[in-house]
Amino acid sequence: MKLFIAGAGSMTEAMVKGWIKEGSIPPDHITITNKSNDQALANLRSLYGVQTTRHAQAAAEADIIFLSCKPKDWEDALAPLNGILRSDQLLVSVMAGVTTSSLEVASKGPVVFRAMPNTSAAVRASMTSFAGGSAAEDVHIRTVEHVFSLIGETAHVEEHLLDAVTALTGTGPAYIYYLMESMEKAAQAIGIPEELGRDLVAQTLRGAARRVQEEDTTPAELYKQIMSPGGTTEAGFNVLKEQHVQEALIACIEAANNRSKELGAPAASRQQS
Repeated sequence: MKLFIAGAGSMTEAMVKGWIKEGSIPPDHITITNKSNDQALANLRSLYGVQTTRHAQAAAEADIIFLSCKPKDWEDALAPLNGILRSDQLLVSVMAGVTTSSLEVASKGPVVFRAMPNTSAAVRASMTSFAGGSAAEDVHIRTVEHVFSLIGETAHVEEHLLDAVTALTGTGPAYIYYLMESMEKAAQAIGIPEELGRDLVAQTLRGAARRVQEEDTTPAELYKQIMSPGGTTEAGFNVLKEQHVQEALIACIEAANNRSKELGAPAASRQQS
């Protein structure tokens, strides 16, 4: 399998790092381009041994072409590929908001997919949801599912869910990292050395996530198991409730969902940040 990626940002690097670590796709089967950042291409080439290019014609050799740029730049990124892409290729967007119908109109040829991985792909722990365009058939779905399964878990969903999925799992790791940063700062404030605090926090979150995945128990049931009346957990929980932390997280994800929808709106009606 040969991959061509337009865009050399953090999502591209995370996917490439995961694929190289997994080993099924050789580095020289991955070609990356971007608009103008030569240093970004040089870094990816040096770190992972992938191919880089400024020649759009290289996309003709790929089985899957990924659009991995900022949503506001997708039309510029796709323009050089017009006339090169074929109906036997797959075009996969990993950008927020941009719909398969928009991609189909602009690309004129390949079978289109929209996917939302996250940067946990770097350690082969992404949660990637994806949806196919109007021409997607079972064989194409299996191919896309396979390439993302190499870097984590996958879910084939209806496209109307992808803005919500973007808000939940695409941006979700950032909110978890923010939570971890807060816990690390708290650890230092109560006298725990920085490096030890980071390890303690990471394993605590890892264990909590594993219980949710492996047991038929809701998160609410699990935190209530820990919280005894008048105990330490309840003391902390009271502060979380007073500060409306759960409501803030819900509002955070709703805002990300709304922004994803805005990014998929026609260019004339959206305002890019």
